[in-house]
Amino acid sequence: MNSVNRRDFLTHAGGGLGAFALGASGLWTPRAHGASANDKSALVMIFLPGGIDGVRFFSGQNFASAGTFGITTANTVVLNPNETDPANRLVVDAMFNQLNPFAKAHFAAAGVAHGITAHGPGKAAAFTAAGKSGPLALANAMGGDGAIKCAAVGQEQPYGPSAAVGGVSYQQINDMQSTINALGGGAPDPTMPKRDLAAAAIGASEALSDPALKGNKDSLVTLTNGYKVAQASLKKPAQQFKPEELRTAYNLQSTVVNTFMAKMAAAELMIHAGANVVVMVDGGGLQWDTHGDTSGARSRGAFASRIMPGLKTFTDRMVTADASYNVHVVIIGDFNRSTPGADHAGTTSAAIIGPRVKVGTTANVDTGVRLPQGTPGMDGLWALLGQISGGSAVASALVPGGNPHTRLVAE
Repeated sequence: MNSVNRRDFLTHAGGGLGAFALGASGLWTPRAHGASANDKSALVMIFLPGGIDGVRFFSGQNFASAGTFGITTANTVVLNPNETDPANRLVVDAMFNQLNPFAKAHFAAAGVAHGITAHGPGKAAAFTAAGKSGPLALANAMGGDGAIKCAAVGQEQPYGPSAAVGGVSYQQINDMQSTINALGGGAPDPTMPKRDLAAAAIGASEALSDPALKGNKDSLVTLTNGYKVAQASLKKPAQQFKPEELRTAYNLQSTVVNTFMAKMAAAELMIHAGANVVVMVDGGGLQWDTHGDTSGARSRGAFASRIMPGLKTFTDRMVTADASYNVHVVIIGDFNRSTPGADHAGTTSAAIIGPRVKVGTTANVDTGVRLPQGTPGMDGLWALLGQISGGSAVASALVPGGNPHTRLVAE
């Protein structure tokens, strides 16, 4: 993975990046969804390692009556109360009532019958589509002219395949100000060369390194990708940003991406900078491995305190009826928790929030946390994400056969 920051760019360039004055305008001008065929689409993937309890949060249809996992009618809400088909009735944790009305009206849950109950394979599977990195393949298929098409925000790295897809690689964002500087939105610095000169210097450095890069394709892949991203960033016009607006909106003290709230702020920044896909992992290790949490108190409390504030702020700004971009958020973990001890189930459930999904579910599990026979695996989820992000062509480019979760796609 490549770390996108000022130091790396300076190293590659043998000099530096040009810096341009920060603009006075806001991050963007709102535009109604669908007002233009050129509306930018983007996907934000939130991964909760260890196995988020998707049953408790967005698949509670068959558990409220028995009180399993602490699920009751008092702490859940039905997002489609007029739905007569039990298989499509979406029951989620009541904390999602904090989301704005548009987000709640465009909230779906997809079931994944991957059959995996081990952390390592479960983590890798969540990031894999047809044998390739799902985020990278999606970012590549979506096209566009962003210099950074797939960003990984924060210190934690995505799981699964990491090889570039169609030239698109993960670019790690650890400090928003460094990224703003790289995109030409930092304060003027007379000691730094102009952007076109810096791009030319990086190109010359790449040419000198070409024999080594070609002779060591695997070990030097991050440098190869870094050269390309650095030049692409510098060749684009300087972009205007207001980091103080992000700090205020997300209640941040700095631009360092070291909390979940900061990761959501960084996701907003990178979408505006042209990224198609933004990935974030909430802590390394097994942050969400809540064995024995049969009442749901631990996982519910963790989600409410760690995830919900940032998710609400982001969706209030980016997933609304008048947002500029068609942004979707997917939340997923290794697997669901099993009954009765909140251990490892062989299924997982993903929540998807955004304008091109409609309220519904393919994630309702039975009391043994099993999905109906024929429920697709992780490839099916990635095909759905491709469909809502770029249409049928993108879905088919990710996974042969396209999206099996058709009832979750808004017409």
